[in-house]
Amino acid sequence: MRELVLATVVAEIKNAFVDEISDPELIELLYRGVAEPLGMTLSKVGKGTASKIVNRAPQGNPLRIIKGHSQDPEVKSSIGAFFKKNVTRHFMPGMEEEIIFHFRGDIKADGKISDSKKDELLRLGKKETFDEFLGQVYLYSLTRDNVLTPEAKAKLDTELEEYKRHPLEDAEIPETIIKEEHEYTTALAAAYAQAENIKTFPMDRIGEYPKYEKHLSEQRKYYFAAEAVRRSTRDIYDKEDQFDLLKSETYEYIKDDYEDPAESGLARLKAVLRRVRDFNSNRCWLLRDTDWVGVPQKKGVCHFLVKDGTIEGWVRDDDGPIV
Repeated sequence: MRELVLATVVAEIKNAFVDEISDPELIELLYRGVAEPLGMTLSKVGKGTASKIVNRAPQGNPLRIIKGHSQDPEVKSSIGAFFKKNVTRHFMPGMEEEIIFHFRGDIKADGKISDSKKDELLRLGKKETFDEFLGQVYLYSLTRDNVLTPEAKAKLDTELEEYKRHPLEDAEIPETIIKEEHEYTTALAAAYAQAENIKTFPMDRIGEYPKYEKHLSEQRKYYFAAEAVRRSTRDIYDKEDQFDLLKSETYEYIKDDYEDPAESGLARLKAVLRRVRDFNSNRCWLLRDTDWVGVPQKKGVCHFLVKDGTIEGWVRDDDGPIV
């Protein structure tokens, strides 16, 4: 159950920077987007203040004067240009679609955002309006209560217990492959190339190969189904240890099928995905404590194993007829 608050925005944007930026530096930078159009001068953000903001601790709300002016017409009309000039130019190349994907997920998952505000923000969630989208998302986050008081945390814990008992909504899948998909889609491309007996498979022309286009579409659905579980795991367990456990337990379950000889990489992948359908584990709270992990999510975790290097692709030098 994600919430679009300032702590969320700081975490998502910080992750996109090419060079390391500290929490105080980033919060100061973001505050400037409100202060500069109004001619305001602000003092520096201290480490302690920044820590309270990113951890949603008491006294961790945005600066009152920044929050109070976040919806001023001068600020809202200039925030896109500010982000383009001062924020997004520092991002790693090719991160736009990935960041849009994550923020769109945050917006959709936050049950406290009105439908009209969701529609307003989501309409901007595309590459052509990238800077404006991030700017307006940031300004909206300033209006939200960033602090989790004991009362608010108790209420959230109750909501989370209910949240865990319902399957997750279908994950939104980006139209094109985004940066975070590189490892597992590269492994799929190698399997397609092997099947076609060519050196390199042209993923940019996959439409010329309808059966692989359909196959890739299915694998991306599985990956993003698992990605929805990973992100929601952060919300209910405060960290990703449970998703990591899900991955490690999944690998132990499918390891023999993965290591067995196979006629081709696609045959090996098919054997693994067939095997993982029956996977279960009493050690993993995600399987015991939620209704989130079905067959698509289990298959998607296999692609996460490729992404983190546990599985080194689907093609091997010894592929061929099984004797």
